Amino acid sequence: MGKLNKMSEHMNNNHQITKSPNHQIGKIAAFCCNYTASVATDTLREAGLITESLDIKKLPCTGRIEVHALLDAFEQGAEAVFVAGCRADECHNLSGSRRAEKRVGYTKKLLKELDIDPGRIEMFFVHCGETQPIVEAVREMAKRISKLEQLHST
Repeated sequence: MGKLNKMSEHMNNNHQITKSPNHQIGKIAAFCCNYTASVATDTLREAGLITESLDIKKLPCTGRIEVHALLDAFEQGAEAVFVAGCRADECHNLSGSRRAEKRVGYTKKLLKELDIDPGRIEMFFVHCGETQPIVEAVREMAKRISKLEQLHST
C-alpha cells in the first residue's frame, strides 16, 4: 500500500487528483484511438469478449492523452494501463501516436521513481480494424499484473 500512497501524495501535490475509494482488483484501463483501436474494441464488446475488468476510454487521438490521465487511471483502481493507437505511418493526426508513445514513456519513468513497476503501462500500435492486437494487448497486460504485487487492496 505504500507505493500507492506515495503515488497519491505525488498526484495530489502535482495534479489535484484524489484517490478513489472504489478499487477493482485486476482492472485494466485502456485508452484507445477512435480511428483504429476503438473499432476493434466495439467488435470485442459486441462479441461479449470485454468484461468489467477492462475499462476502455475512447480518444479522438491517442496523441491527446496526458500523463496525469494515465496516472489517474491507476488512482482510480487500475492495476495496469495501456494505450492503443494507430501505427505511426497510419496516424490520422500525423504524429499523435508518437506523442502518445512519448507520454507513456514519461509515465513509465514516473512510475519507476515511485517504485511502481513501469511494466504496468504500455503503448500498443494497431492497424485500423484489427481485433487480435487488442486481444493480445489485454492478455499481455493481464499476464504482467498477475506476476506483480497488487497496487490496490480490497
